[in-house]
Amino acid sequence: MAVVKWIGYGLLGLVVTVTAGVGITLAVFDWNDARGFIARQASKALNREVAIDGDLNVRLGDPLRIRVEGLRVANAEWSDDKTMAELRVLDLQLRPWPLLRGDFEFPEIRLTGPKLLLEKNREGAANWNFGGPDPRKEAAKETVKPEDRTDLPIIETLVVAEGRLRFRDPTRKIDIDSGVNTAVGGNGDQEVRLEGKGDFAGKPFTLTAAGGSLEYLRDDPKPYPLRVETAIGKTRGKIEGSIAEPVLLEGVDLSVELRGDDLADVFPILGIPVPTTRPYAISGHLGREGDVWRFEGMNGKVGESDLSGQVAVDLGGERPRITGDLTSRKLAAIDLAGFIGASPEGRGDYPTKGRERIIPATEVPLEKLRTADMDVKFRGEHVEAPFSTLDALDARAKLENGRLVLDPLSLGVGGGRVAGTAVLDGGRKTPALDVNLDVRQIKLARLFRETAFAQEMGGTASGRIQLKGQGTTVANILGSSDGKLGVAVDGGRITSYAVKGLKTNILETLGVVLSGDKPLPFNCLVADVTVKDGLVESRALVLDTPETLVTADGTINLRSEAMDMTVLGRAKSPQIFATHVPVHVRGTLGAPDIGVNATESAARGAAAVALGVLLTPLASVLPFLDPGSNEQPHCGELVRNARSPSNSSTGSSGTGKGRDAAPSGSPSGKSQ
Repeated sequence: MAVVKWIGYGLLGLVVTVTAGVGITLAVFDWNDARGFIARQASKALNREVAIDGDLNVRLGDPLRIRVEGLRVANAEWSDDKTMAELRVLDLQLRPWPLLRGDFEFPEIRLTGPKLLLEKNREGAANWNFGGPDPRKEAAKETVKPEDRTDLPIIETLVVAEGRLRFRDPTRKIDIDSGVNTAVGGNGDQEVRLEGKGDFAGKPFTLTAAGGSLEYLRDDPKPYPLRVETAIGKTRGKIEGSIAEPVLLEGVDLSVELRGDDLADVFPILGIPVPTTRPYAISGHLGREGDVWRFEGMNGKVGESDLSGQVAVDLGGERPRITGDLTSRKLAAIDLAGFIGASPEGRGDYPTKGRERIIPATEVPLEKLRTADMDVKFRGEHVEAPFSTLDALDARAKLENGRLVLDPLSLGVGGGRVAGTAVLDGGRKTPALDVNLDVRQIKLARLFRETAFAQEMGGTASGRIQLKGQGTTVANILGSSDGKLGVAVDGGRITSYAVKGLKTNILETLGVVLSGDKPLPFNCLVADVTVKDGLVESRALVLDTPETLVTADGTINLRSEAMDMTVLGRAKSPQIFATHVPVHVRGTLGAPDIGVNATESAARGAAAVALGVLLTPLASVLPFLDPGSNEQPHCGELVRNARSPSNSSTGSSGTGKGRDAAPSGSPSGKSQ
């Protein structure tokens, strides 16, 4: 037994001697000699070059104290920047005994002058993915992707000073360059706090974030509390709530508030394509299921319109896919201006091709159309226009590979409806627009029911709009467009307020009979025009009043917005004061010039082609409006009279007053 006892003492002495020798060796060891070995092992693990350019010091004890100066990690090979991360000084404390069970416990980590660059290239590859076909790369990838919060190291206190964080994503035009001055966390009730500021896509950026302690983040089974406030330019965001599994972003339960001057500004931030808007404020609940983020319980205002509903963004595909169901109980029509390239702030707040132009020269937002896919339903229950409250607007927007389809697109107007489809194809080299809309049974009296002249308006309007064009701007699309537009208003009245807006001598020249402050009645108003390469040309522009037939002929150039129209009134019976001299409408859409050329003789006006020729084009208008229907009885009678020589003596539909016969042998006597 004595022998065994002395052998035991000997072994214990040997262990003590070896341990003391190792301790003495480590104490006097120059750790700078190990920099190369440590850097090489780190490089193999990350498959990136890791270098330690400064001193490496280790002080033994519990905890170990480690100081590293000049630490660098190389960037991905495709990046223009050679360095992904660098650190001027790293001071950390590490408890040695938990290492025996595979745990990392840091009483304190202090980072001085850290710089981190996170970026994606145009193909979507991220520089923070270290994995690849090499098994070592895959292993490295796994090492930087913890499975849950318990895989995180224990950090009792973290201090970041003079930090810099940059994030770049050229596919979304994101370039955040932010300073990080403090990020401090501790145990118990202490918070992790982070404050940063910098630039986001050229706009000032600030961020303030606070969460539970780092110990709470790792070990507490309760959802991790989080509060974030950020500002990017004039856009303000606030997020508050909790995340059940913060490492995997599972169990997200956050309330969100977002406000700013223009919803279009959120595109670089969130990647959701929206048009230009007026100031907005929106709130709701943010959650996540797998790759799908859901914003539910949305409530807020955009301009003068309220907005509610839900939106979901699925990040699992090649491109984000946005789905939604939105409702506005009160929708201001002006808030829809951004959808046609105009500004809800009014004229002058959007680009045009020149002075006195009104057609928007706004660029077609190809980047927005091609960044994400979308299927969003929208309903505006009450649409408030400047002159009336319209009925429901229903639209479904489908965006796929840059091709936006609005189908159905329907708006209730004056008891009738404007409905059809609109397609904006942004997947082509040159964007193209295709619009096909029907106008059905719009009653003018009901349309203007909330105005001062509601009782003076009348008639029922129907028609169709078919237009195709292509170009890089709204103005270019209209300037290259082809199609046709037709509308007929049957048995109506024009308010005296509108009549007073015209020069009295102009109306008298046309032979239009006014009755003081009474509205101007008419039997039929028809406009039928063709559009060829941006040139609008009249086929038939006719206003049939009880006493006068007013016709117009000419063109409107959508490229230049120039107008060249001639309007002529032809009495159905002799009129004492009417001169029947043509009225010219020239100038531009934004600055029309209406005048009379007194040098043109009355004889020339009276020599206008006979009624049959004037009205013959209308024969093609009514079938164009609604084949086989009788929704335009007065306009239909006007056409039938023009087509039938036996009825040409009636001159027009209406009250029967002031009818005159077409001259014998005139073109109106031809069989149509």
